[in-house]
Amino acid sequence: MTRQNEIMKLPDGAAPHETQERRARRLFDEMARNIGREAVNHLKSMYPAALAAVPKSAETSLTNRIRTDINWRMRPLLMAMIAMHQQWDEELEPD
Repeated sequence: MTRQNEIMKLPDGAAPHETQERRARRLFDEMARNIGREAVNHLKSMYPAALAAVPKSAETSLTNRIRTDINWRMRPLLMAMIAMHQQWDEELEPD
């Protein structure tokens, strides 16, 4: 197997219409969402009274705010990584 195939190969079970770029964005978004959830879980364990004093929707709101902020701030890095992989793919293509 060539290095190009290793970079471009999507995992078994991946949606057939999902490109490498979409997959990268989806995985990055999942990671951002998980960070938001972990932040809320930390607040639940360290400051339970604070979360008890606000509506339950505050947990979802905080999770989504953290997720959005991570996605927004890290977007240039993600785009640079996608561009770098695309350039590598072009360089590895046989002439």
